[in-house]
Amino acid sequence: MFDKHTSADPVGITSTPYFTTYPDMTEIFDEDKIKLEIGQHIYDLRASTARTQTEFAEFVGVEESIVADLEEGDYEGDSLAVLAHIEKAVRRHISAIPFPLTGVYPNALLATTITGFKLRFFRHHPGRKTTASCTESKVKIDGQHMLNELSPWQYVFGINRQELAMFALAGMTEWGHLDGGVRVNFSGNPNEYIHAVDTHTLLIDAVIHYIHTGEQAALKQWRQDMGTQQHARYLAELEAALHAKTFEELPDTEWITRTLIQFVRMNTA
Repeated sequence: MFDKHTSADPVGITSTPYFTTYPDMTEIFDEDKIKLEIGQHIYDLRASTARTQTEFAEFVGVEESIVADLEEGDYEGDSLAVLAHIEKAVRRHISAIPFPLTGVYPNALLATTITGFKLRFFRHHPGRKTTASCTESKVKIDGQHMLNELSPWQYVFGINRQELAMFALAGMTEWGHLDGGVRVNFSGNPNEYIHAVDTHTLLIDAVIHYIHTGEQAALKQWRQDMGTQQHARYLAELEAALHAKTFEELPDTEWITRTLIQFVRMNTA
């Protein structure tokens, strides 16, 4: 149904972010799109273990035909239930990079870095310059640089949000994110991660608006919508992650963290 030898979006469904509040998550995806997402994810899981479909089916305790049908998006049973089963089986048997964070906001940034993020996308983004610490003067002097750095994050947050929605639909509290065969285990309520992704995304939208227009209304609205308590939590969690040097080896993620903190603090007493 799609080329499973690449990690590219099979039908272009991940190119449009869903950044709105929704009353029922099941309205986000129709059944066929969910199956394609699950198929790609399971293929990536299997590829990360370097197993054939037969070997992987035995490894996770399902029939080979189920793995094949899932990867092709043709499984007629409960794909979400099987996804949860396979994730749990892989988690038990595959060691993963430890996940050190506790705050949901830095969690979402790191999850985005790993899942669907593809640092290669950043490295080859047209017009991209070397990332550097952001200061207010940098924003004023080189707004185009900022836009080049910020715009890919809108794309990857959209991908991350869709994958999290898939896990939430499956009722999962433990799952793994993959990038280049490297697995990192996550746990918690995917809906909290989705909220954090939306928070970051809306702030990035407000920052881009500011760079284009010099108008801070969107930034002020973002702070108002957050509320005093969540605004303080947002800053505290991101600053704690920087203090712990969580993103030290992830320059793009450290850059976006510092940049978002800067804009959160803009004109804040």
